[in-house]
Amino acid sequence: MSEVYETNRLLLRVLSKEDTDRVLSFCLDNRESFEPWEPIKDFNFYTPPYQKASLTAEKNLMTDGKLLRYWIFRKESPDEIIGSICFQNILHEPYRSCLLGYKLSHRYRHQGYATEALNKCIKLAFEEHLLHRIEAYIMESNEPSLQLIKRLGFYYEGLAFSYARINGIWSDHRRYVLINPNTGL
Repeated sequence: MSEVYETNRLLLRVLSKEDTDRVLSFCLDNRESFEPWEPIKDFNFYTPPYQKASLTAEKNLMTDGKLLRYWIFRKESPDEIIGSICFQNILHEPYRSCLLGYKLSHRYRHQGYATEALNKCIKLAFEEHLLHRIEAYIMESNEPSLQLIKRLGFYYEGLAFSYARINGIWSDHRRYVLINPNTGL
């Protein structure tokens, strides 16, 4: 697995604890736009020690084959994180499946960056990591994310009732799935 991948306009990087300040800056800058779609954060979340520990834990999970996270940068501004794509809860044989999560800075939405980055990351998940099934759970009220996942070719599989506790409230989520066309049904 490479530490850096490219698309036409983007760099997709695996980060480490040395990138703590950059990740924290991204989180703080997007706090208001991300929080409606996420669980309530630990009171230490927006601190350097928390982010450093999180990056270290993620690196260990990646080494163990349980997680993949790519941080998104524009080639024209390679020091500024604009998003993140994560394949988590990776299960190996007989499932070869995972859950997909993604975030894009409020400053760079509606410019095709999320589609471009996700297309590349999905290709990596299928071709390099040989995953068979990618699931995405999206709140019914998150229309931009629902449109994005449909553009990527995911199909609706059903409603997951009371799936995740978002902002302290158990919320239903729509479950979307993408199957690797090269591993067969």
